[in-house]
Amino acid sequence: MTESEIPPRPRRMPLRTPRVAEALAAQLRLRILEGDLADGAELPTEPVLLQEYPVSRPSLREAFRILETEGLVVVRRGKRGGTVIKAPAPGSAAYHMGLLLHARGTPMRDLAAARNLLEPLCAEHAARRDDHADVAVRLRQLNDEAAQVVEDGPAFTGASVRFHEGLVDAAGNETLRVVVGMLESVWSVQERGWARRASDEASYPAVDRRHAVLRAHGAIEKAIGAGDAALAGKLMRAHLEASQLYVASDDAPPVQVLDEYGNPRMDGRD
Repeated sequence: MTESEIPPRPRRMPLRTPRVAEALAAQLRLRILEGDLADGAELPTEPVLLQEYPVSRPSLREAFRILETEGLVVVRRGKRGGTVIKAPAPGSAAYHMGLLLHARGTPMRDLAAARNLLEPLCAEHAARRDDHADVAVRLRQLNDEAAQVVEDGPAFTGASVRFHEGLVDAAGNETLRVVVGMLESVWSVQERGWARRASDEASYPAVDRRHAVLRAHGAIEKAIGAGDAALAGKLMRAHLEASQLYVASDDAPPVQVLDEYGNPRMDGRD
């Protein structure tokens, strides 16, 4: 290779140092996550922050934009403007998880399979808790609430969803609660949408099938109350496999967290 054929060396790019706005956003982010800046409170006004942090006004506003993009603050504009702190919440995490599944065209059967793997673990963990009897009492109450609306398909679905959400919340292990709770939130949106459509089309499962769901919930609750983790997990797995067939049928649309106009079907709140 001759000298003329040697490709030119790429120009060295200067090493990038954190910008002032990013450094400020990092400090404010840490204060939000550690609770020093409380959820729902307003950040101090610009003059106060500029006095506390020696930065320019544009850098301060860019830091706000960074945190707003991350969903950690909400910037209100206009006469009653201000910057409100929005600490991370399960609802907002579930919404972003749902957006990812929606964007990938995830089949409902795929979502159902993940739920089948993880929710029985929550039932097992709930049964292993020292206060498993108290957990069972709460689940029994939720199942009783579902029984009261058994004649109303969509209302029954909503009450059944709350039973499953209550069971996931009772798992005890915080990481499991968060991860499965996000999955459960995405599933709940799909199930509620299915219930409304099935009711409108007069294809919602008959009342005897709804009573079968109540019996399955009752058996799971009793296993948890008895502290039988293996049985609780087994019953939950069998219940999910039977009940998810309606929502995750062969002709079910993929996971959808936005409606046809692009508006969220999940509100991102707790």
